[in-house]
Amino acid sequence: MTDHLSETEVSLFRERTMGPAERERIDSHVAECESCLRRILPAEDTALVYSELTEALLPGSADEPFHLSNAEIRAYANGSIDQADRVIFESHFEICAQCREAESLAASSPVESVSSSAQQFSPSWSAAFQFTPARVAAGVLVAACLVLAFVVWLRWHSRAQDQTAQQASSQTPSNTPGSGSPTPAQTQSTKDSTDQIAIAASLEDNGRKIQLDNRGKLNGLEELPEATRSLVRSALANKNLSKPEVLDKLTAPSITLMDPAARENTFGLLGPSGTVIATDRPNLRWQALAGATSYTVSVFDADFNRVTSSAPQTATQWTTPALRRGMIYSWEVVAVRNGQEVRSPVAPAPRAQFKILEADKLLELTSLKKHSPISHLTLGLTYARFGLLAEAEGQLQIVARENPNSPVATKLLRTVQEWRNR
Repeated sequence: MTDHLSETEVSLFRERTMGPAERERIDSHVAECESCLRRILPAEDTALVYSELTEALLPGSADEPFHLSNAEIRAYANGSIDQADRVIFESHFEICAQCREAESLAASSPVESVSSSAQQFSPSWSAAFQFTPARVAAGVLVAACLVLAFVVWLRWHSRAQDQTAQQASSQTPSNTPGSGSPTPAQTQSTKDSTDQIAIAASLEDNGRKIQLDNRGKLNGLEELPEATRSLVRSALANKNLSKPEVLDKLTAPSITLMDPAARENTFGLLGPSGTVIATDRPNLRWQALAGATSYTVSVFDADFNRVTSSAPQTATQWTTPALRRGMIYSWEVVAVRNGQEVRSPVAPAPRAQFKILEADKLLELTSLKKHSPISHLTLGLTYARFGLLAEAEGQLQIVARENPNSPVATKLLRTVQEWRNR
C-alpha cells in the first residue's frame, strides 16, 4: 500500500486537470484505498463507489473462483508486468491464498518449479493470458471509476452554476434605469410610502413639531406616557375636545333679572365658579358693592353645610383654609350697606360652585411640567380634561400664538373659552 493522496492530488483529480498517467496512478491507488476514495468523492457517492469496487474485486458466493495463470505469476515474480497489472495482481493476492502461495514459490524457486506448481491451478494458462477474469474485473473497475468521477464533476459544476445564478438574481434590481415604467409592485410600494408620510395635523409647540399622520401615528411626544399621547392624538384627529362631565355639575344657566332696582342691589362674584381648581386653598374674589362697609364670605359643601367662613372685612377677596381634595363646594358673600345685608348670589341666579382637584390628577400635572421642553399643547389639553378651565385657556393661547394659521389650534382655544363663558 502506497502513501495516501495529498490534498493537491485530490483537488486536481476532482477538477480533472491532471494528465492520463497521473490519473491512472490515482485510479489504481483509490481502487485499494477506501480512505482516499472517500476524500475525492462526495459523501453521497462514496458508499456506491466502494460497493462497486468490492463487487469488481471479490467474487460472489455463487461465482466460480478464478486464479492467476502460470505466466501471470511468473511475469509478476520477474517484474515484467506494467503498473496496472501489478495493482490488479496484488489486490488478488490479498484475497486468494492459493495464488499468494504460488507467488511465494515463484519468488524463491526456479522457473521450472513455478511452472509445475502453478500448472495445477491454471492448466490453460496460454488462453487465460489473453482473456482473464482479473483483466475483466480491472476493466470494469476503471470504467466505473471514470464514469462516477465524471458524474461527480457534473454535479459539482451544476451546483456552482446554480449558486452563481442565485447570487446574480438577488443582486439585480427589479427596475433598472433603462427598464422603463416601474412595476406594479414598485407603484404599490411608492403609494404605501406616500400614505405613511401623509400628515393629518401639525402644530409647533415650544420649539418642537407635533404631527399626526393619516394612520394615527403621533410624532413629537415620544417621552410622554401613552395615556397623555392618546389625549393629544384624539384632539388632533377630531379637532375638538370632549367636555368633562364635572363642568355640567358645577354650572347652571344664568337668569337675567328684569327689575332694574334688583340689579342695583346686587354685586357679582368673580370666581372661582363653574370650574375645577388645583389649589386646596382657593382665593375667592367678588365685585365691590357701592356703599358697603363690610363683607362676610361663607363656604358650603354639597349638602349645604357651612364648612368655613370669614370674619367681616372690607377687602373684596378672601383665601379659605385648606379644603378637602376631590370635593365640590359652593360659596356666597354677604355685604353690609346702610345696616342692611345684601347677599350674592341670590335666586334665581345659580350657585357659585367649584371643585378641588384630586391628588392623583395634581400629581399627573406636576409630572407633565417636569418634562423639558414643556409641551403647552399637552398641558392645555390635560387641564381641559380635568376641568381647570383658566389654566387650559392660558396654555392653549400660547399654542394659538405659535400657530396663527392653524384651524386646529384656534378651535381648541375657542372650545375652552366657550366652556368658561357659560
